[in-house]
Amino acid sequence: MPPLRHLLLVLAASVAVMASAGGEAAADPVIAAAGDISCDEENPEEGTGEFCRQKETSDLLVGAGLSAVLPLGDLQYRSSGACCSLFEKIMAYYDPTWGRVKSISRPVIGNHEGTWTGYFDYFNGMGAANGPAGPRGKGYYSFDLGSWHLIALNSNCDKLDCAEEERWLRADLAAHPTGCTLAYWHYPRYSSGHDGDNATLLGYVQPFWQALYDAQAEVVLSGHSHDYERFAPLSADGDVDRERGIRQFVVGTGGAYFTGGLGTLIPNSEVSQNDDFGILRLTLHQASYDWRFVPIAGKTFSDSGSGSCHGPSPAVPVTPPPSPPPASAVDRTAPVISNLSLSRKRFRVRRRGGTTFRYTVSEISAVKFRIKRRVAGGSRYRSVGTFTDQAVAGRNKRRFRGRLRGKRLRPGAYRAGLVAVDFVGNRSRPKRVSFRVVRR
Repeated sequence: MPPLRHLLLVLAASVAVMASAGGEAAADPVIAAAGDISCDEENPEEGTGEFCRQKETSDLLVGAGLSAVLPLGDLQYRSSGACCSLFEKIMAYYDPTWGRVKSISRPVIGNHEGTWTGYFDYFNGMGAANGPAGPRGKGYYSFDLGSWHLIALNSNCDKLDCAEEERWLRADLAAHPTGCTLAYWHYPRYSSGHDGDNATLLGYVQPFWQALYDAQAEVVLSGHSHDYERFAPLSADGDVDRERGIRQFVVGTGGAYFTGGLGTLIPNSEVSQNDDFGILRLTLHQASYDWRFVPIAGKTFSDSGSGSCHGPSPAVPVTPPPSPPPASAVDRTAPVISNLSLSRKRFRVRRRGGTTFRYTVSEISAVKFRIKRRVAGGSRYRSVGTFTDQAVAGRNKRRFRGRLRGKRLRPGAYRAGLVAVDFVGNRSRPKRVSFRVVRR
């Protein structure tokens, strides 16, 4: 072969390789999302359809070329009869399945994440103040992916100052006036399914929706209703707005179980189903997006389409978003239990018997109850079992029917010791109260 021709062939091949590599490097990011994911098949929550299909949904994520996975809350369900902490349950059921894509997961908190301790410990690291799940105790954060700005929010406004979070959101939106914005949290603003008409939950997230509409955001993802539902682009007031409305997807099909509903659809619902588990795949283009619902193996439901971005929002002068706490910040303040009392100090173990613990805690905590029985003829007590209550800051109450792990307490004198553990593992001083179980 003549030298010149050989050189031209080499150059042409090099250009082709470089073009191919450049095309791969510039590939638009693909993300996947779903919530309401994992549970224990031997002791699932009450629901409908199949249960605990987290392995099948996670199979749709592994090796799928994803840039990020967005778990939409309620990642691990804890049954009332469960023996273990949330972290232990996550390690037993979530981690072997969805945990296979933990390195690219950017989650949000649902209402089944308890006191959030196990949630932050799993995603951020034991006791870490910040990480992939956002600042400990807050759980809201943002990041960029391709030409898109993604915002993870915490919709648990009964445990969080959501007015402060809204201020952070508006500041974050002003600081990132990108052409395309996607936000995600647990409680849906619109839903025809479970809790879809819960005025309290809708009120929690309406300020988020308003702020995002004001900033011309494109997409909102949520879970909580265990179904899949897609809505038309909607305005701040819930009216169809094809020009600058936000399109919401409810993707509560991560594998746990279905919650029924969808018999009557609310206005502007375009597609819905609660028969097939699966994930939502979104391809984030420079100025548009494609979506596709992917069901688990053997199922057939599908939904796909595309939408355009609205472009940057007008600049609005606001206070910059507060910086997350430094990783070195350590909370050393222990929670405090006070006002511990019982509705009955003598009770029978029967269907309508039992008592109620009432107590106050200074901060969100996991409160461990250790029940001890007094040894006959002495003053010593012997442990007979434990259970844990997920407590909010303020007043709490926990019904106790005199059963531990399904077994009735025998008649006798007992003592309950309570210890509260906060987000970072600080432990309260124990509080004790005595009671007596009498014969039937």
